[in-house]
Amino acid sequence: RPPAGRAPGRPRSERVSRAITEAALQLLMDGVSVNSLSVEAIAARAGVGKAALYRRWPNKDAVLFDALGSVVEPPAGPRGEAMRDDLTTLLAEFSRWLAESRSATLLPRLLDTPELYGEFSRALIEPRITGIRDVLCAGVRHGSLVPDCDVDVLLTMLVGAVLTRVVVGGAGFGAPTPPAHRALAARIVDHALRGHEVAAS
Repeated sequence: RPPAGRAPGRPRSERVSRAITEAALQLLMDGVSVNSLSVEAIAARAGVGKAALYRRWPNKDAVLFDALGSVVEPPAGPRGEAMRDDLTTLLAEFSRWLAESRSATLLPRLLDTPELYGEFSRALIEPRITGIRDVLCAGVRHGSLVPDCDVDVLLTMLVGAVLTRVVVGGAGFGAPTPPAHRALAARIVDHALRGHEVAAS
């Protein structure tokens, strides 16, 4: 129950903080580069004064760090099923994230600031690629893949195929629609694993 004299709902300071971080994200989504973004523009989009921003963050970079952190999505983990099923699940999630998530849309906007781009590409991309690599390495250890399988090349084939279809989809490949992410992932896994799997005895 809120204290007497205060309206129910989020505390005002939290609402203002959320408005500021959301304003920073919206400006990036509108195509404003990080270098061109200003505290004045963020405050104006949020409908607050600069003093409200500076009470919460020391500078623009700190606002952006918290704003971008708020849209980081943890990747799906393997379910511990058969190797093919786990690879399909992870690739489908990667495809969906690339095509539909706000964080994937925002990431290229950070290219002109290498430190910020590096920080969030490590948070967003590396865990997804590491998860796929882990499933492939487990496949070699457990005998699902041939012992001399080049995991790095196979990983590049899997991840590169998703990037090509989703990110470069407009160049004649056709990006997948939302229901098609798992079907696309299954096709990629099927083709990439040919010649690498150990035949069932």
